[in-house]
Amino acid sequence: MHSERSLKSLAIATFLLSFALIVLELLITRLFGIVLFAQFAHLALALAMLGISVGAILQHLWPGLMPDEGLERRVAQLLLIQVGLTIIAVLCTVEFPVTVQFDEPPLTYQERSHVKDDLLDPMWFLALLPVLTAPFVTAGLVFAGIFHRRRKHIGFLYGADLIGGAVGAVVFIPALSVLAGPDVVFVCATALALGAALLFRVQGSNRAASMSGVLALGMFGLMVLGTTGNDLIQIRYSAGYSEDLVTHSEWTALTRVSVHEDERRGAYMLLDNSSASEVFQTEARRKEVAEGFANRSVVYQLHDPPAKVAILAASAGPEVAVAQYFGYTNIEAVDIAGEIFDIVAERFPDSPVNPYTHGETVRVKADGRAAILHAGEPYDIIHMVHANLWSSAGLLSGAWSPSLLETVEAFETYLNRLSEDGTIAFGRGSSTDAITRAAAEALRRRGVEEPWRHMAYAKPGTAMLLVKKRPFTQAERDKVSEIIKLYRPKAKLILDPMEPPKTAKQKALLNGVLMTDDRPYLDDPSVVFGHIKNALSEAKGKSKRPLAVLYRSFVVQCVFVLSAGVLFLFVPFLRRGPMQLAGLKGVPKGLLYVAGLGYGYLSIETILVHELVLFVGHPTYAVTVVILSMLFFSGLGSVWVGRLPQETMQSLLPKAIVGVILLAAVQGFVIPDLLHGYALGLPLPARVVIIFVLLAPLGVIMGIPFPLAMRILRPDAGGIVPWAWALNGWMSVVASLVTVFVSRLWGYSVAYVLALCAYVLALSLAGSIAKIRKAETG
Repeated sequence: MHSERSLKSLAIATFLLSFALIVLELLITRLFGIVLFAQFAHLALALAMLGISVGAILQHLWPGLMPDEGLERRVAQLLLIQVGLTIIAVLCTVEFPVTVQFDEPPLTYQERSHVKDDLLDPMWFLALLPVLTAPFVTAGLVFAGIFHRRRKHIGFLYGADLIGGAVGAVVFIPALSVLAGPDVVFVCATALALGAALLFRVQGSNRAASMSGVLALGMFGLMVLGTTGNDLIQIRYSAGYSEDLVTHSEWTALTRVSVHEDERRGAYMLLDNSSASEVFQTEARRKEVAEGFANRSVVYQLHDPPAKVAILAASAGPEVAVAQYFGYTNIEAVDIAGEIFDIVAERFPDSPVNPYTHGETVRVKADGRAAILHAGEPYDIIHMVHANLWSSAGLLSGAWSPSLLETVEAFETYLNRLSEDGTIAFGRGSSTDAITRAAAEALRRRGVEEPWRHMAYAKPGTAMLLVKKRPFTQAERDKVSEIIKLYRPKAKLILDPMEPPKTAKQKALLNGVLMTDDRPYLDDPSVVFGHIKNALSEAKGKSKRPLAVLYRSFVVQCVFVLSAGVLFLFVPFLRRGPMQLAGLKGVPKGLLYVAGLGYGYLSIETILVHELVLFVGHPTYAVTVVILSMLFFSGLGSVWVGRLPQETMQSLLPKAIVGVILLAAVQGFVIPDLLHGYALGLPLPARVVIIFVLLAPLGVIMGIPFPLAMRILRPDAGGIVPWAWALNGWMSVVASLVTVFVSRLWGYSVAYVLALCAYVLALSLAGSIAKIRKAETG
């Protein structure tokens, strides 16, 4: 019988390990956004879950790694190893030259998209992957050993794991506000060393406990030193941009904001490595842009100041400066990374055209659509050019922060907040075609039968869309055409508000694949497999088609995940695995049950993040509040399982899964509309609290099926636990990739239904858990 003190110490150590793992996982994701590219964010998740699965398999193949007697001491030893592996992983992430750098920022988003995959050094990248996976392998071994050897208390211990992860998700954002990104690793190291010290103390190993305590104190000291403004671990290689030319950087909850300066092109504000926004420093440069780029200027010549202006994704303020050039003063600059406003104002105070020190520009630090939605007065101009949400570097990360600025519902919001004579102006290069379709559908939903009368779209040379609530007048149409000719003599209105669309191409601008809140992507399912074919056929990775680039990255990640699953899960199961499960009947059904839980949980969590981004107003906050709520309340559900009497567990399992399906359906298909209809205008803290409370019932009940099934297992079937833990983790990785793919092609609603189907599969197999037993012999 294990002492209560030892059990509590194991629970605390499990809490601290899970806390450190979530912080490390989020940190690697953030670092990948700088040293690699945004589409590798899901690879960080895959490495984490794969490593945990591999660790669990190691425990099954060699049970002596985590013995029953002396388990606490072995866990403490592995936590110390984990400290070293965690720090090494972060150091290698920032020190390995996995990408090439540019001394100068690319001129355009198109240039950025065309070269970014060519920057990757495959040898260094492959060398980095096992280093990043190693700490998660160690953690997976610890988790599997604890759950295997203390299966009777798995509800309590699994709950500690989930709650630790929830706390880690909460701590990560404030940690980034006081520490440079890489220095957050010392938060992880401190937690791990504390866990080791506690376990050694409980085991009576006072010397080892003291040494672990000293290590924890040292890591904490480094963490405190990092809060003084000293970046202890610095980024060495930033993908696409030379760190040698970065003169200033700040880490925020959303991004790293840095200033890149060179003699030829001047100063650019960089968000991670996926967006470059120019800081105007001379009147000559402002005039050059104002008189040279139609998509930045035409709307300001169509109207006359004074007029109320909203500029979305304002960043360093080039569009703000252009609006000021044409005499506008009543301007709201909106950007989700609003810290950039203050940096531009403070670091370039002597610029005579600094948009944030001259005039009366109001700085709005918020999601662009949420800012418009909450506006008290209507706008005369709503303007956006080249927001980095749709750059190819950020396409795959759209699973978390989709382009909700450009959907049909977004344009409904803009039209509702537009003055009667106002104009919406969007310019997004080739993506403007899809935006045009979204605007046309929004007009139809307002009862407009001929949306083209409300729209003016100019090409070639400048992709610029103008939209009005009412039809354009002849005078306005002529003025737009005249102004465009000044910028691009060969440009013309391919959507002319005075002429019905005639050609098929023009009609395609009004009908076709739509970006909606449910599917805010350009991917056409009928051609997407052609993009995959292009991605695979261009082995050297030099595609100039962003979607081909995207799907090549997606295919690479799928191949990696599937190969790793075959190598580390299925091969051991087919060969040595059955030796450890010798004589057990019903194992395949039990593992399939766990696979359904792993897929369903992660998929539902991912989709809930998407659905709540708009309500919370910030993707990082949405990720945090969903992960916090789900893990915390799932942890409470798991702890409750540990207190259930044995005779009630088998009948409760199918009821719990039915509860998951029903509550998840309500949360996914009913709650979002209610929130948007009745609570969207509340202050951010109130909205966060509402989400936290609403997700509580779903979180609690989703924390029940896995530990409850492990408790239902017969004593002679305990050997399946490490396999179940490993498969649960691997299926979470599969879920993250499949959810992104399905959402991009058919929408989040379809992806959500698939997640519910995974729980239906688990429900159909729930009765088989108690039947896993040793086959009768003789």
